[in-house]
Amino acid sequence: MFLIKIFHFLSGYVILSITGNNKEKIITNALKKGCKLTEIEHRQDEITVKTRLSDLDSILELNTAEIKIKKRCGLPVLLSSLKQRKGILIGILIFLSVVITGSQFIWEIDYDTDKDVDLAEVQKALELSGLKVGTPKLKIKKPEEIKNTILNNTNDICWCWVYIKGTKATVRLRKNIFPPEMFDESVPCDIIAMRNGIIKRVITKKGRCIVTENQAVTAGETIISGTFDFAEANGYQVHSRGTAEAYTTHTKTGIYKQYYCYKTYTGKVQRFLTLKLYKWRIPLYIKSRERFKSYDSVERDFDAKIGKNTYIGIGFKVRELKEYETEKEPISYETAVDFAQKELERDIAFELLQPSQLISKNCDAEKIDEETVKVTVTMDFVEEIGTEKRIKEVKVIEPKNNQSTAGD
Repeated sequence: MFLIKIFHFLSGYVILSITGNNKEKIITNALKKGCKLTEIEHRQDEITVKTRLSDLDSILELNTAEIKIKKRCGLPVLLSSLKQRKGILIGILIFLSVVITGSQFIWEIDYDTDKDVDLAEVQKALELSGLKVGTPKLKIKKPEEIKNTILNNTNDICWCWVYIKGTKATVRLRKNIFPPEMFDESVPCDIIAMRNGIIKRVITKKGRCIVTENQAVTAGETIISGTFDFAEANGYQVHSRGTAEAYTTHTKTGIYKQYYCYKTYTGKVQRFLTLKLYKWRIPLYIKSRERFKSYDSVERDFDAKIGKNTYIGIGFKVRELKEYETEKEPISYETAVDFAQKELERDIAFELLQPSQLISKNCDAEKIDEETVKVTVTMDFVEEIGTEKRIKEVKVIEPKNNQSTAGD
């Protein structure tokens, strides 16, 4: 459909109005003469029809009195009208030449990435591959070569690809997902505490337990040691295995208001328009004066393109401010405390080690003023706090000269 419209525009077309008692006969005779008629619409006393510019004379010969030209359209008509306006024609030709020339470069680079990706590092890798704003499209390397350059010059990137869409390049990146570090049985390691707690029970499968029940431990402290006494000739190190359960306490505090806040939009909107011309951004306003005290800001891009994905490097950016008023709905003291308790318990839940078991919980609320309440939630759990840690100083016992290796 799009290509048909382009063909009609290039060849030129006319919209005709046919009236009188011989409307249908004129249509029939025009078709017999080989004229191409489309978009035929019947109205009360009129038939409108679209035909090629080249068929106009043949149709007018049928009955000039009842056939009227409503509109002439297309490139030939436009060029004919511009012959008398050479300044406009020259301006259009200059504009088209600028657009055609500018479309041979990359003017915008978009990134489709996971969170926490170091974009500065990725941009340096892209520049090493020769891809940056202003790069001629003819000099851009193949996507496979750009991908290899990015992977070899960045950390934590496991997959990437580059898509060229007219004057815009889209870089898609995905980070590595590293599993927890696991040591094989040949690597000596200790079991240490991941957080503070009071030891409830330690089950030692391999290694040497160096804590007792009801002993307080801090994060990073060794619970099961993989090192046996090296003061004796038979000292050695092992890969510790076991579980450590401890009583832990989590506390969260927050300040909350005794009302709900919600937005009511006033319908007032303020817009700031910026022209995007290749790598330049030209504000089409004198100064960004934000008249609203409370507003939501939304930015939208309108990029000119040919087809669906071929960008030409020209467009507009619209920053839209929508004013709203904040309404307050009072709530009771008990409702505010209940809401705060649920939110603080949810925050504590994100910190827990698995598996964990709730032992007790307590909620304390203190009224600061007529609208403000301070809420503290304390929760006690039993958690498995042990995790493996590699022993950095691996000691090796050399066999003595008067003893066999098997004996050591």
